[in-house]
Amino acid sequence: MRAIGIDVGGTKIAAGVVDTGTGEVLRRERVETHPDRGGKAVLDDCAALAARLGAPALPVGIGVCEMVGPAGEVTSAETIDWRGLDVAVAGQGAPVTVESDVRAAALAEARFGAGAGVASFLYAIVGTGASVSLVLGGVPLVGARGNAIVLGSPPAELVASGLGLSRRAGGREAREVLADPACDELVAEAAQALGRALATLVNALDPDRLILGGSVATAERFFPRVVERVRAGVQYPDTRALPILPTALGADGGVVGAALRAVR
Repeated sequence: MRAIGIDVGGTKIAAGVVDTGTGEVLRRERVETHPDRGGKAVLDDCAALAARLGAPALPVGIGVCEMVGPAGEVTSAETIDWRGLDVAVAGQGAPVTVESDVRAAALAEARFGAGAGVASFLYAIVGTGASVSLVLGGVPLVGARGNAIVLGSPPAELVASGLGLSRRAGGREAREVLADPACDELVAEAAQALGRALATLVNALDPDRLILGGSVATAERFFPRVVERVRAGVQYPDTRALPILPTALGADGGVVGAALRAVR
């Protein structure tokens, strides 16, 4: 079956037509998010993308970088304010399913990626923001209120995210900060914060593996530091040896997962 998946992040909106049986992205579209325009403008862009990709003939799934309740309602507005908006209009008449972006990506990883066939894993995505999902038996944990995605207390994304790095580097883009040796201290602090938060979850939940996705988490100068910090913070030697892997689906994970939610 085919479905449209739309991954709404703080920087970009990626969309595609997905073969939900194989995970293959058959067509792709992408626009910049520019969330400062307001939630309705972002939603209008999603509707236009869905129309170009075949809605309403195909069901539409949307993964958004916000809290999403068990009934698919957007409950936060950290980046994109869709509270009170009728997100169903994005489907142009097709059924629309809304999910948090990290749970959508984690679902795709469970079905087609580094979590396939694994009983339990933690999936953390660190891009513009940072969040995490526990996957059990191939199903991402939603939580009582849909909020089982917060990574740390205080949230690690304040330091360990694209937005966090940019703010602490005086507004420079995160990719520049990650590539600049002069920003090594900032990068090390971000890796420390993320590693500590993930190690706490690994200690408490004892997953089979930890999978990292997102442009920041998988960056060449960042990923190995996070792995080192996670292992240093894990209490027991047998747990400390758990596999820590980059996403197998890369940037397609959110689109594929959103499409899977559309037909689930």
